[in-house]
Amino acid sequence: MSQINLAGANLSGADFRDADLSGADLYGADFSHACLRGADFHRANLSRADLRCVDLTGANLVGAYFIDANLRDADLTGADLSGACLRGANLRGVNLTDANLTGADFHYADLRGVDLRGVNLTGADLHGVDLTSADLSRANLCGADLSSADLRGARLRGVDLRGVNLAGANLIDADLAGAKGIRSAGPIGAEGRTIYAVACHDGPRIYAGCFTGTVAEMISMVEERYADGTGREQYRAAYLAAVAFVAAVGTSNPENP
Repeated sequence: MSQINLAGANLSGADFRDADLSGADLYGADFSHACLRGADFHRANLSRADLRCVDLTGANLVGAYFIDANLRDADLTGADLSGACLRGANLRGVNLTDANLTGADFHYADLRGVDLRGVNLTGADLHGVDLTSADLSRANLCGADLSSADLRGARLRGVDLRGVNLAGANLIDADLAGAKGIRSAGPIGAEGRTIYAVACHDGPRIYAGCFTGTVAEMISMVEERYADGTGREQYRAAYLAAVAFVAAVGTSNPENP
């Protein structure tokens, strides 16, 4: 059967319940307010598609492409988006309850204020994603890449952050109560910096401003930057104490949390 081509089509309000749209070219199609319950979008191209207020309950979106798609206010309850490409997608207001986002690519997607409680984001690529004020409580983020992500004011209560890449992430005012695999200390020094340590399989990974490295590398940098005669040696003891505290986070081994 030839590939379905609905690129640019106006399908607003259409009923595609349980439809087989696997591999279809849906680039720029308007699906706003459509019913797509149980539809199969395996490896379909939904880039720049308008999916506002769409019901995708139980839809199969494995391997689908959503680059620059507008999914604002869409209902993706129970949708399987494992491995889906959602780069640059507008996901504000999306309902992702019980969705499977394992290994999904969210590069620079807009997830501001999105409810991601309990969602499976294992191994997801969240590099540069805007998660300002998003609720990630109890989400599974094991092995996820949150480098350069904006997590200001995000709720990360009870989240397992072991093995998560937080290089360059903004965690100002983030709620980390009960989060596993992470420790923080601060403010420290003239910059009022907060130091974070995340448990990884090969030992704690330290994050301090633009610095990312091992405990030994952090200690070496502190000893050099705040050595006697630098005029800032009064901060050395505080930094070393903070590093020792956060380094106790351990490894990502479940038996050594």
